[in-house]
Amino acid sequence: MGSRTRAVKSLGALTLAALVAGAAAAADVFQDYGLDRQAWADAFVNSLTDGSLYAPSLPPKLKSVPPAQRAAVVNALGAAAKSFFDTPEFKAQYKTEYEAKRPDDLRPPRSAKEIAAGMRAEMQQGLAEMEEAVKSSQGDTRKQNEAALAEMRAQVKEQLKTVDEAAAQQAAEEKARYEEAKNGPPDPDPLSPDPKVSLKKSLKAFLDDTAGVDFAAQTTAEFGMRRFVKADYESKPKAWKRCYRGGREACGAARAFATNWLAELK
Repeated sequence: MGSRTRAVKSLGALTLAALVAGAAAAADVFQDYGLDRQAWADAFVNSLTDGSLYAPSLPPKLKSVPPAQRAAVVNALGAAAKSFFDTPEFKAQYKTEYEAKRPDDLRPPRSAKEIAAGMRAEMQQGLAEMEEAVKSSQGDTRKQNEAALAEMRAQVKEQLKTVDEAAAQQAAEEKARYEEAKNGPPDPDPLSPDPKVSLKKSLKAFLDDTAGVDFAAQTTAEFGMRRFVKADYESKPKAWKRCYRGGREACGAARAFATNWLAELK
């Protein structure tokens, strides 16, 4: 995975659920309106680490709420996002996503010992799975599986003789790739291991992208889809369009919450 610019497009899960179609004020949005908490959490984390707008599936109750009630739920979701952000669950999920998105060449190279151990473990797992297949089979199928197991054991025996040599070669290749990548041109906008840095970027981008939403903009049906009459609006960021669909009340509440949260992070 080469260098890439992560222009974060939204506030993340704070606005994902509320601004897609609006929502209703409730003591517990997730429970009372059937909003999947895990899907919401995944969308929040992925929005921060991918720099793209993710939206969980919205229950029907959240899609038909009057505009006057939307600001309240934006604040409720905002409070939920702030609480989630400080949990070990969030930190662990963010770390997992961060590690998964790091360029392979910039991952710390493994030692030959680590690689060899992984190779042996993989071979043993394959043998164990084949042994289970033999135990659970009967008749001709069992005979075929037994023959396959015997062949696999012979292959593993031969492979084990060269594991250390192969591991040493792979370790050297990983180290060479790592050193080359480390000394190469830096990513102009790398994903930070610190989630607070990503959150700040997301909040700033959301406020930039949703400035000056034209809630009076006209739309028209074209090929079964709603499109803006003003062509320039079609190139607006996703957050701008979601704010438009969410309405003035929801967008205003989200922008106010984002402004305050950003101020707290400084």
